[in-house]
Amino acid sequence: MTLSICVLSILLRIIIFVLNSNGIYVQGSNFSQDIIKLTINIVILLSVTRIIMYKLKDKTLKTLTVICATFLIVSNFCWWLIIDSDATYTAFYSPNRNEEFVVKETRHSEVYQLLKFKILSKKLVDIRGDDGYRMFYEDNYKLEWMDHHKLKIHYLFDPINPSDYKDVTVAYKEY
Repeated sequence: MTLSICVLSILLRIIIFVLNSNGIYVQGSNFSQDIIKLTINIVILLSVTRIIMYKLKDKTLKTLTVICATFLIVSNFCWWLIIDSDATYTAFYSPNRNEEFVVKETRHSEVYQLLKFKILSKKLVDIRGDDGYRMFYEDNYKLEWMDHHKLKIHYLFDPINPSDYKDVTVAYKEY
């Protein structure tokens, strides 16, 4: 049973890697794939540890295995805490409401377009504010919908200078 869980978890991790390589992410309007990757990594580590513990007879090697697995699990969790735990999400729709977009903000803003099934998304652009400023969370942005599936995002780059607006234009598809 443990071997099956391990193989399925590794397969799922490979699928996520292949999707990411093609610019597709697991992303919703209030979660990102980072928590899913953390969970899969922990399941892989626990199942591999269980398999190793079953095969080993030496108590010292078993103890070292548990210590290594614990270290890897804690370091994965700490990495998630540093990178993704404080993420905020902002969602908006195209004017015809056919397309949904999500902005994930941590130390920078990532704009995604949700695909047809609303759990997968296509990353459109990264936007950086001054010193990690979260312009979407602070509601300091404007959307300009242009022809031919283009969106221009005007955003406040530096909150200390309220006239310091920048913009980025992204193309999107209709799904």
